[in-house]
Amino acid sequence: MGTLLVSRVSYRVPELVGRIAADGSTFTYDVAYLSNPHAAPLSASLPLRAEPFSPPQYRPYFEGLLAEGIARQALAAELKLREDDWLAMLVACGRDCIGDIVIADEYAPMPVDAGYVSVTQAEIMHMLESLPQIAEHNADRRLSLAGAQGKTGLAHRPDCTMETGWLSPRGLAATTHMLKTSSMRDVPENEFLCMQAARACGLNVAKVSLLSYATPVLVVERFDRRIVEAREGWHVERLHQEDFCQAFRMLPGSKYAELEGGSVRRIASFLRERSARPVREIMAFAQQLLFSYVIGNCDAHLKNYSLLYRESNGGQSVSFELSPAYDLVCTTLYPKYSRDLAMDLGGARSIDEVTPETLENLARELGIKDHALRRIAKKIAATLVGALDRAGSGDADPVLESTPYVADDLIADIEPRLEVLRAFSR
Repeated sequence: MGTLLVSRVSYRVPELVGRIAADGSTFTYDVAYLSNPHAAPLSASLPLRAEPFSPPQYRPYFEGLLAEGIARQALAAELKLREDDWLAMLVACGRDCIGDIVIADEYAPMPVDAGYVSVTQAEIMHMLESLPQIAEHNADRRLSLAGAQGKTGLAHRPDCTMETGWLSPRGLAATTHMLKTSSMRDVPENEFLCMQAARACGLNVAKVSLLSYATPVLVVERFDRRIVEAREGWHVERLHQEDFCQAFRMLPGSKYAELEGGSVRRIASFLRERSARPVREIMAFAQQLLFSYVIGNCDAHLKNYSLLYRESNGGQSVSFELSPAYDLVCTTLYPKYSRDLAMDLGGARSIDEVTPETLENLARELGIKDHALRRIAKKIAATLVGALDRAGSGDADPVLESTPYVADDLIADIEPRLEVLRAFSR
């Protein structure tokens, strides 16, 4: 393996950003990239500078692009690599990552073509059959999706229903959707219902759909992709994104660690100090925190909150916003999961310890007035049950035969936490 070339790709044309030394000893921004007055850093943890970054400085961002847990084990087995050889895994699967980053070996020229081929329902069923099958598809397409859940990526024709029009990217073409399955009962439907309900409660969330390919499949539209219509057809552009593990220079394995001074407080301070619209971003963060609490999502860790970067002023500046919410799942529905929160909430670690007074502490951690957080709580408390019921019945989007029963289970599970929100919002 030679020097690793790190590029950004919006649509087809890669822009060299920097290089990772062949021995992994440094990451260095490219001189030409640094000379561009509109250059933006890859991460809040990797500010633009000529000096090289050491592995403890650059590794968290780049390793954060890879799968975790059993998904990573399956991918390493498919690639015949050691699970801890993260650089080799990144080269092997770094053509379609989260965000707009592409990784290539200097001795393996990056493709210049971009196109798609149709994928049949039978082929999708085959690729989602098991974790090894998912890993085989991801390795073949050089696709890297962060997270521990089994998932792969495809593109979807914007003029087709979700049941048809699926495409497999070739060359530098990008995926537009993630397809997620689970060996655990009802997880795709659980996530679908929580995501649909979050939208009804006023949260900005990724678009989701439910499909059945012998097993329930959650389809998530990628918010780090944008379909652009043109006279010659349509193409997919990539948008830059990073999660808070990457932004705070933490390895994926530390995603549950509480940040010094408190994770909520640190994230709110980050948004206040660096965002172009801090009030809006902190209120969006508050919405996500309260919603994850009330649905019983104890797995809302640092990698489940992200920043989405956008160019403005004709590409002359870059700003970020909190990304749409994603991975919203009721984990308290499953006894095997811990009831400890992934991040302390107003001083409480266990979800069962949260009280109205806890939420008053949360407002202080966020640096906002109690009444502002109460408004969010009041809307969620008034909307959530009806939203889950409507989503489960398939009023707006097709669902599976079992989905209404999953919705009933969710509604029963969230009731004690709804009472906390109601008491707090009075």
